[in-house]
Amino acid sequence: MIDDLRDYGFYAEDMVHPNYAATNYVWEKFVPACIDEPAQKLMKEINLINAAKNHKPFNPSSELHKKFLQTNFEKVIQLSMRYAYINFEEELKYFG
Repeated sequence: MIDDLRDYGFYAEDMVHPNYAATNYVWEKFVPACIDEPAQKLMKEINLINAAKNHKPFNPSSELHKKFLQTNFEKVIQLSMRYAYINFEEELKYFG
């Protein structure tokens, strides 16, 4: 952090803690250096599921939204079969 992000623009208002841009920068350097490719792939898949779960539908009763829920439910089922040690109960309940 100190070597790469010397600019004060990377610090929060208190000038002690890193801001969002700085933590993002550090995370982007950390992931490829410390997390293997299969885990990175899993992280991306789970991020997509979380983004879908956080989506606020314009019309929850539409056929398009029902298809969206079904598609994501199937993705979660596939993930839970490949990674049985991860608990996807909350996601299955949400999309199910």
